[in-house]
Amino acid sequence: MILVGTKDLLNPEFEPQAAARSIPNVRVVTISPGTVTGHASAGGALPDDVAFLNREAANFLDTVTQYGKRLK
Repeated sequence: MILVGTKDLLNPEFEPQAAARSIPNVRVVTISPGTVTGHASAGGALPDDVAFLNREAANFLDTVTQYGKRLK
């Protein structure tokens, strides 16, 4: 999973999107679409951003682990 921030001057969104094209089965998720927090969303200043990141990470982990079960 690659998390992509929008309007992020330090980590422009085109870079992770370009990298994703080289990674098989990658999932690209835009961080809190419509906000400008980008990679700073994990800082905890906005509870909605934190909830978004937690939800997306949990969904991804559920997918790759079959809801916590180890894949063989």
